[in-house]
Amino acid sequence: MNRRVRQSQPPQPVSKIAEPDTALKSYLDTLLSEIDDLTVTPPQVEVKEPLPDADINYDRHTESTLTTVSEPTSGGAETSLEPNEPDWVADAFQVLLFEVNGIKLGIPLSSLRGILPFAGEASQLPGQPAWSLGVIVNREEKVVVVNSARLLMPERLDESSAIRPQHLLLIGDGRRALAVDTICNTLMVEKEEVRWRSGSGIRPWYAGIIIQELSVLLDVDGILNMLAG
Repeated sequence: MNRRVRQSQPPQPVSKIAEPDTALKSYLDTLLSEIDDLTVTPPQVEVKEPLPDADINYDRHTESTLTTVSEPTSGGAETSLEPNEPDWVADAFQVLLFEVNGIKLGIPLSSLRGILPFAGEASQLPGQPAWSLGVIVNREEKVVVVNSARLLMPERLDESSAIRPQHLLLIGDGRRALAVDTICNTLMVEKEEVRWRSGSGIRPWYAGIIIQELSVLLDVDGILNMLAG
């Protein structure tokens, strides 16, 4: 009698690649941690009362000092950093949305000088910074091409999976251009729809997050200051 032998199926490999939405949420969470309504609570100093039976001698100066230390320096209230809105912010403004390295970003149209196609060709200069892709000529003017992924999010830069930029966004006086992967669309944004950053933060290039679009709103003035530094 022949016995049928059941063949076991080999285990399926488990994918270790994070979903795009998970990676995007992780990055936005990092940015939101800087935009958070930062609250600073003054430390409470506890002064223990002496035991009733303890024989402790202290003078009035010591008593006055203990009373002063036990009082909170700001009445126990929490202090908050106000949202830091850039000078160009109006009640409503237009934004161009685009993508860099899988992250959706936005730039105010008022800060944009123009859009150029980019085939990846740029003249290399000796001693150029790491964020520079080289120089191109536009209307007889030299334009420095900025590697947006390396400048804005070097911690997410993966050369093996990097997308070749297809467009250039001219900013400032038109002699700087942000290399971007994809142009998405434009939209009108109310300033209440942006969660503005608080304080200066460690990333001067972003102004806040457009909540509905889950996109990072760039501060072009901050970018230009970085490039000039």
